[in-house]
Amino acid sequence: SAESEMIARQRAATEQLLKELDRQTGTIPIRAAKADLNLGDQYYFVGPEQSRTILVDIWRNPPASANGVLGMVFPKGKSFIDDTWSAVITYEGTGYVSDDDAKTIDYEEMLANMKASDEAQAADIRAQGYPAGILQRWAQAPTYDAGRHSLVWARDIKFDDTPEDTLNYDIRLLGREGVLSMNILASMSQLDDVRQAAKTFASVGSFHTGARYADYNASTDKKAEYGLAGLVAAGGAAAVAKKVGLLAILSKFGKFLLIGLVALFAGFRNFIGGLFGRKPAMDAS
Repeated sequence: SAESEMIARQRAATEQLLKELDRQTGTIPIRAAKADLNLGDQYYFVGPEQSRTILVDIWRNPPASANGVLGMVFPKGKSFIDDTWSAVITYEGTGYVSDDDAKTIDYEEMLANMKASDEAQAADIRAQGYPAGILQRWAQAPTYDAGRHSLVWARDIKFDDTPEDTLNYDIRLLGREGVLSMNILASMSQLDDVRQAAKTFASVGSFHTGARYADYNASTDKKAEYGLAGLVAAGGAAAVAKKVGLLAILSKFGKFLLIGLVALFAGFRNFIGGLFGRKPAMDAS
């Protein structure tokens, strides 16, 4: 059948990539961002081509899911078939994001608004045949490090008919010309591991001299049209959209349909794990 052929192709692609996976450690140049990731040896980086294979050929996301993805990071000793977290690296050259609003944002009010939006859109999402995702709480409230110019936050999202909530961790490193993003998708049971990784990631990125946040020149440089609040409220959804390749759907249905599709993204990953004898995360009690 067509389905069994697809599974066979998927399995072959998985076995091939496991053999060929180029695990890069140490200092990784992210040229598009004029930055480096200093990963050490506890994490490894996979380049854009192999990341595309993982996202599209193996995890069965739409091809656009890999557009703009500069690479992925995994914890040492784990791979894309394991029940583990992974971070997708992207860069948005949207200009300098002012942090002037850092001390005045009411994140509890923002949480309530985002949750209300999710709930308002849920019926439409279900009508389209997708699972609705409702933001439950901050798994980590947004925190800004003014010295490192890093913004970290995490969302606990509950999807229809899933026994465990999804954890979405966002790390943003601000530079002179834009924002380097690391988006971690995991399950809530992995919160402790992912929180530690997110803390590390908030300090592993460094922009090159001339591209640093402090190098901003107000008279010559482009400035983004939003501040830190905008990164959290809209940037999170856009980044997840980039990750699951649904920017086209995003524009058609609005961002909240897209968050529902993160569940499908996770489901494909668990399906692959099942092929290789791993107990899928979504089924774990």
